[in-house]
Amino acid sequence: MTKEMKETNTAVSKTANGSVEKATDKQTQQQTMTPATDIHETKDGATLYIDLPGVSPDALDIDVDQNVLTVKGDINLDTADSLTPTYMDVRAGAFKRQFTLSAELDSSQVDAQLKNGVLTLVIPRSEQHKPHKIEVKAA
Repeated sequence: MTKEMKETNTAVSKTANGSVEKATDKQTQQQTMTPATDIHETKDGATLYIDLPGVSPDALDIDVDQNVLTVKGDINLDTADSLTPTYMDVRAGAFKRQFTLSAELDSSQVDAQLKNGVLTLVIPRSEQHKPHKIEVKAA
């Protein structure tokens, strides 16, 4: 195995006959994944896009407690029981991501949709924190 492969924990190498060596136990251990997330903020609120490939809505648990939004669940990859992984970039297992929400956001109105492996969370800004015009009256 090359030095570069050891440093990146990519324990896959070719043997003298060109076959690929089996993954190590360390590679196949389940770990908690932190999914990639994009956050966009507008005057109306915030939208989070969380990458969750292979996750079904039933495997998701989303809650807000003391202004902390938590998204967690399990990734279940359908593979034949007779197959043993040689190398895996995406592992079946648990994922978790937490976000501290601004007091300006209305956490009781979160809308969650899962489509094509992307969880979209729309969190509106509370009415008192939305920009608004103030009318000036003549005295």
